[in-house]
Amino acid sequence: MRAIPRFQAVVACAFTILVLVWALPALAERPPVHPSLRGAELPPLISAEAFFADQNQSWRYRVSSDGRKLVWIAYKNGKPTIHFSALDRKTIQTIDTEKPVYRAYWAHDSRRLVFYWDNDGDENYHLYIADTAHPERAPRDMTPLDGTTVWWHQAFRDDPAHMLVRLNARDPSEHDLYRLNIETGDLKRIVKNPGNGQGWVTDRAGKIIGRLRRTEGKRRILEVPEGTGWRTLIDWSFDENLQVLGHPLPGGTFLWVRSNRDRDRIVLARLDLQSGTEEVIYGHPDVDVDDVWIDNETYLPLFAQSWPDYMEFAYLDEDLGRDLERFRGNGPANIWLLSLSHDKQVMTLAVETERSASAYYLFDRRSKTKTLLAEQPIAQHRDTLSITRPVALTARDGLPLHGYLTLPRGVEARRLPTVLRVHGGPWARDKWGYVVADQFLANRGYAVLTVNYRGSTGYGRAFAQGARREFGRKMHDDLIDGVNWLIESGISDPDKIAIYGRSYGGYASMVGLTFTPEVFAAGINIVGVSDLVMALETFPPYWKPWIERWKTYVGDPNDPADRDDMAARSPINFIERIKRPLLLVQGANDVRVVRAHSDRIAETMKKAGLPFRYIVFKDEGHGIRKWQNRIELAHAMEQFLADHLGGRAGSPR
Repeated sequence: MRAIPRFQAVVACAFTILVLVWALPALAERPPVHPSLRGAELPPLISAEAFFADQNQSWRYRVSSDGRKLVWIAYKNGKPTIHFSALDRKTIQTIDTEKPVYRAYWAHDSRRLVFYWDNDGDENYHLYIADTAHPERAPRDMTPLDGTTVWWHQAFRDDPAHMLVRLNARDPSEHDLYRLNIETGDLKRIVKNPGNGQGWVTDRAGKIIGRLRRTEGKRRILEVPEGTGWRTLIDWSFDENLQVLGHPLPGGTFLWVRSNRDRDRIVLARLDLQSGTEEVIYGHPDVDVDDVWIDNETYLPLFAQSWPDYMEFAYLDEDLGRDLERFRGNGPANIWLLSLSHDKQVMTLAVETERSASAYYLFDRRSKTKTLLAEQPIAQHRDTLSITRPVALTARDGLPLHGYLTLPRGVEARRLPTVLRVHGGPWARDKWGYVVADQFLANRGYAVLTVNYRGSTGYGRAFAQGARREFGRKMHDDLIDGVNWLIESGISDPDKIAIYGRSYGGYASMVGLTFTPEVFAAGINIVGVSDLVMALETFPPYWKPWIERWKTYVGDPNDPADRDDMAARSPINFIERIKRPLLLVQGANDVRVVRAHSDRIAETMKKAGLPFRYIVFKDEGHGIRKWQNRIELAHAMEQFLADHLGGRAGSPR
């Protein structure tokens, strides 16, 4: 625990397309054939169903604002469903819905519930309200407009019938700010997006005290009201980060922000609304401040979180820190504060290690009473799951890299079949904790390495900027350097390494198979980009605020030189180089990486007679969410990897 001094503040099943270029294996449990695994005392094989679809699991427990009720999601009749009850959970009720619900939030009236639906992954999210006083009534669609996406902005404790939302009803590429009455359904636009707006800053009463805009010079500005117009308070480049935290008290003179303006790493800072100056309150010495919890009542920060290797806290509220630390245990653990009642006396939290998915607790801070609400069923296997440890290596150009290594149990870490899993984004990062894919693969006998390649977040601005025009170049070199580190360490069999990823990770898998075709024994591409030009030309309209970042980092398709360079880094143009098998997976409704990316790969590989299997999930978007589909995908992956790496595989039920 890192403590910092107190300070004073003024303030149904999927449709699949199978291309059978090699014979599919028999659907029976398969022992490992890789030399390092034959005869090894591996732990019991855990079924794909246990990893991906145990229907007794529940998650996202949240306490109501008044501290008297709970809401959570649990399976009912095979579908994620809203459950709610009093704190004692003696009488549990449900809100039955047509489609799965994966998370729900209490309105400030501690009666209504808020959740979002899209249409099988198309990202046209609508906001719904369910009334716990009448759970038999169907939830009401509060934004019943076709082709729109709503984003939550603010709810009000003092006016629980209203909330502010951002909605692109007027223009698909621009979100305006609306006031929504959750009792009547009245939806009123209160301010129009000026055309280059990226959001508004509102105080706790909902008064607009600032707005965020893009400028022609590829910069962003925070403006504050002055007279009848606006005054620019600060500006920063899109490579810099500034996130306004929470909603200040009416009449407040500052904002809490996560910011790396004029510095490399993101810190917690106090931004003066008159001068625009920042006072650094807390910064981690090695990495970015990842998250900050702001108290809605006092507008004071309670803690900050960072991830150098394991999760670290900096507690600004020492009493809260002592309570959270009660849940740490004897070793590393991730502690997630999920909800806090208005009086800050009742909270829900999740505790996670790499070998146990989240255990959910209710904690009464007055009596110091812990109540275990649920533990994910996979926890029964914690003694046979694998340890994940942080690793550090150096890229060929001297750049320090960090990642995580998960090794299978019961076998010496020598010349193991290996999976390099590449995170998506690319503006994201891998963190220590329970990662279901890594544990699933390790249980099959594979070493699993993740590398936070240049461009990943969390390691400072310069590290992120290292990704400029390096898609398919140095970003890929970092991954290959990770592979070489594994081989040089003696951990991995150089002939049995697969590359696997989703989104950007899927792109990286295709780059691996086309640009370095001798390195990998197989590749798995899930909703990955194959054509950088097409990617930028088909992004959804509401990505407009971020398109300049993509153009700067990847290229501008409207610039002929850039277009040629993007084509040179697009795997679709080099499919004939592929020498190893590919498992290709796509959500039919994906609006971020449209289906054409995968269809073109499949068509080209089929014509060339290259080995691949193509699975299209008709009811998914940019990710595979439904448990039935996740099981199908897990079985496809384990059979595919058993064929080409030699690990073991379970039998579909």
